Amino acid sequence: YLFVPGLLPTHQITELNSAVPGLLAGEEQRDGIHRERERSGAVRQVYLTHRYCPPFKAMSKNAAIVEPVKQILGKDIYIWHSKINVKDAFEGTVWLWHQDYGYWMWDGVDPKLVSVMVFLDKATLNNGCLMVAAGSHKWDRLEHYADEETTSYKQWCVDTETLKQRLTEQMIQPIAGEPGDVLFFHCNLLHGSGHNMSPLPRKTIIIAYNELNNKPRSVEKPRPDWAVARQFEPV
Repeated sequence: YLFVPGLLPTHQITELNSAVPGLLAGEEQRDGIHRERERSGAVRQVYLTHRYCPPFKAMSKNAAIVEPVKQILGKDIYIWHSKINVKDAFEGTVWLWHQDYGYWMWDGVDPKLVSVMVFLDKATLNNGCLMVAAGSHKWDRLEHYADEETTSYKQWCVDTETLKQRLTEQMIQPIAGEPGDVLFFHCNLLHGSGHNMSPLPRKTIIIAYNELNNKPRSVEKPRPDWAVARQFEPV
């Protein structure tokens, strides 16, 4: 993983944040943007802003983000998906330890994807900043299982016994930062985050990029286009 403080300027983050209330309040039938919700009805994720919301579309093609991804993947790339993750003050819930490729494998791709997390808010230990396991991208894919008890939604995660064998306290790195900071990470990087115990909300936007020659192969139960893009426009 690579963490770059202050990569995006304040004015761009302000523009992105100005669009967020409308994105949270909108309806997919009207704007094409998909929303995942808590059981309470509160929005916890917003997908497809890179297609339908101009500030986020521009950001997803920003050379400051795209060029490092191309250096990492070494190929022409397209956007696999994008999502705003919302952790409301005092309510944002835990994300268990997982690798994105732990379940992306079932979408018919190889582990040739890179995610870019842009901080829209200040991220601290108290408000559930991302935790990563340094060096875990070298483990290849670990087996994952579907946890449907910890939170109100299903999570694909690594079982406790495997974590005890693999993960050490020294490996765990909290990625705290400020709006405009950016994290680049490989699809096999083990990561997770805690509950938001703070009065500060924590929003991020994650854009996942894939190699053009790594388009999804045919699978038995393909996920919808908002999760696994069927549009392959090069970035």
